[in-house]
Amino acid sequence: MLQELIQSKDFSVLILACLFFLSFFFLIRAILLYLVNPERRHQRRLKERLRGLEGLDPAISASTLLKKASLKRSIMDESLDKFRFINHLQSLMIQADLSWKMSTFLVVTAVVGLAGFVGGIVKFGFLGGVIGGALSILIPYRILVRKCKKRLQKFEQQLPGALELLARSLRAGHAFPSGLQQIAKEMPDPLGKEFSVVYSEFSHGMELNSALLSLCKRMDLRDLTFFTTAVLIQRETGGNLTDILEKIAVLIRERFQLRNQIKALTAEGRMSGIILVLLPPVLLIVMMFLNPTYQSTLITDPMGRIMGGVALMMQLLGMLMIRKIVNIKV
Repeated sequence: MLQELIQSKDFSVLILACLFFLSFFFLIRAILLYLVNPERRHQRRLKERLRGLEGLDPAISASTLLKKASLKRSIMDESLDKFRFINHLQSLMIQADLSWKMSTFLVVTAVVGLAGFVGGIVKFGFLGGVIGGALSILIPYRILVRKCKKRLQKFEQQLPGALELLARSLRAGHAFPSGLQQIAKEMPDPLGKEFSVVYSEFSHGMELNSALLSLCKRMDLRDLTFFTTAVLIQRETGGNLTDILEKIAVLIRERFQLRNQIKALTAEGRMSGIILVLLPPVLLIVMMFLNPTYQSTLITDPMGRIMGGVALMMQLLGMLMIRKIVNIKV
């Protein structure tokens, strides 16, 4: 009877189902082990650090490094530095840790704008092409700003832990540059990478004050300015830097706590603003599908176009006012 059961179709289907389940189970487990493997994350961080230090020779001086960096710049990049907006873009690229050249970013922006211009002309005519090109040009800039903002926020969240680590290092008897090196090794990116740049600049001959001020220029954060100011004053006048760093870390954490409380209190206002902003265009789209002739007056009649433009301007004004009300700076 057992032999008949083994030779039956149901038993074969059961074996295939078990094999399929086991294969699927081990495949999912292998993917999870690959993604969550801490050794893999450590190797990725190590490769990023090595890529950031690539090309640095500890035997050369700071002046040689500066000369080598200036020789790498092309004539186009040097001519673009004369424009204020280009300098602003360069600062954003540094804060976002974007390794592109300025000329490369401008070429990508021009290609995206040209694609939007051509698509607008094909779909809506010349006016649509101009509007599409103008909006498409803003896409790379907005992506850059968003990436820069996310990196600055992550750096700001890591800063209290770095200050506490530096205070513990000083309390243990280490020198201040050794504390910076400890932060560069222990803290993840972006804070670890930026402090690694500070320590590399100091190791290659730059003054510590200049390296810290350069960090403040790269990462435009008020809390980082507090830290740099405290270090500069302590190096000039003396004092207990350990207590100052601990107090700055506590202050930053309290600001984070207050900011989260404000977000919780203004959540209802922000949600109301989102609903009020999305309600008119959503209703317009719904009415265009349900009754297309009902909305045609806003497009065909001159007075309807004026009313639509005024409504759009009022909508944008209301959105800005709601954003101004709920956006409380801490």
